Amino acid sequence: MSTAETRDYSGLAKLFHWLMAAIIVVAWLVGYYGGAMLHYGVSDQETAEKIWAITLHKSIATTTLFLIVGRLIWRAYRRPPALVDMPPIMKHLTHLGHAALYLLMIAVPLSGWANSSSAGYSIPVAGLFTIPGLGPKNPELTPYLVSAHWFLSWALAITVLGHFLFALKHHFLDKDSTLRSMMPSRSA
Repeated sequence: MSTAETRDYSGLAKLFHWLMAAIIVVAWLVGYYGGAMLHYGVSDQETAEKIWAITLHKSIATTTLFLIVGRLIWRAYRRPPALVDMPPIMKHLTHLGHAALYLLMIAVPLSGWANSSSAGYSIPVAGLFTIPGLGPKNPELTPYLVSAHWFLSWALAITVLGHFLFALKHHFLDKDSTLRSMMPSRSA
């Protein structure tokens, strides 16, 4: 068998991958809905719905902080399988893409945490408990943190979309096992 045929990820790596993918997509959509589609002060109902959506967004998104720690620990002890045969520039770009994903999976929730902290809001985790603020309330800083969180969230969305499209490219154009190697039905 070639490297492409035997390449596979561990069950725990797949669990981290798909759980984080689902959480990131749902948190992003709920955050977009609450942040862009609803407005404070339009009506009591819309204000309440915005508060509900943003609280739900934070409660979902904060779980990624814990999952990324677990994922990084797992990755430190269990290296991912080697890349399939591809030109060196593609391997380099793949590593850069994965580095960007990991960086953004850390930066986005941290920027949201900092934003909520500066605005004086609590930070719920999966509706189970709250985490303390990263610093004191600082309304002057909040608009900058809102912008940073918005920018980083869009950067993450674009990077995730690119990751998804390249997985499809591997599957349909290159006809290699990259996508199949991460599917839940196969385990190492």
